Amino acid sequence: MDEPYRASPDIYVLPTHLPVPGVGKIPVNAFLLLAEEPVLIDAGLGVDESEFVAALESIISPLDLRWIWLTHDDADHLGNIQKVMDLAPNARLATHGLGALRMSTWWPVPLKRVHALTLDDRLHVGDRTLRAVRPPVFDNPTSTGIYDESTGALFSVDAFGGILPELTQDAAEVPDEDLIQGMLAWATFDTPWVHLVDEGRFEGVLEAVRTLQPTRVLSSHLPAAERGIEGFLSFLRSLRDADPFVAPDKEAFDEVVRQIETPSPPG
Repeated sequence: MDEPYRASPDIYVLPTHLPVPGVGKIPVNAFLLLAEEPVLIDAGLGVDESEFVAALESIISPLDLRWIWLTHDDADHLGNIQKVMDLAPNARLATHGLGALRMSTWWPVPLKRVHALTLDDRLHVGDRTLRAVRPPVFDNPTSTGIYDESTGALFSVDAFGGILPELTQDAAEVPDEDLIQGMLAWATFDTPWVHLVDEGRFEGVLEAVRTLQPTRVLSSHLPAAERGIEGFLSFLRSLRDADPFVAPDKEAFDEVVRQIETPSPPG
């Protein structure tokens, strides 16, 4: 678990990361939105449980949470969901309804606390309204992003993620070449279907994001970004011509495991 940081006066990032030996690091972000009815967005990695809870409690008491918005039911987003739900009895779980049912196959989801979401639903959280939006690219059919209609913040789920040589708290601090290469490495793995889509239909998807004109982009797998959305959309457009991701074979996988299990030298 990495040090929490503020992406804006009302948004905290609860970051951790996954190392990719020989390549870089994948940021893994949960977020805390300090609305009148506070919202935790995603629940981090399960291996970080005690650190994740401590990071959350350093900012807010879980008893004060009113919403937990789970963007989708992938392991790197719901690792501590059961623990947080137990610690936050006043919070409802806003998520894709079928995702909630799918989760209930491995833990007793309190279904009466679930607020099922579908695209374009609006969730009123006291001082603002959050709209459920489809990320422009995604790896899970339950993916549900968030657009804060009061501030223009876009929580883009896995879209605009990257594998970075070094972690930062601001995407603007990543050199452009590292950012583009890192986003390319992430996107071709996470959304390998993009090169199959119809150009015109995909342009319509990108236009829907452009119309939102987000003031900042908060990806689950990239440092917070205040750069204009056009650069991100141009990047997604380029994915249709990118070389598809090739998974490591047994030999390459064994080497990755060896690097993961080899202790780092002291200092």
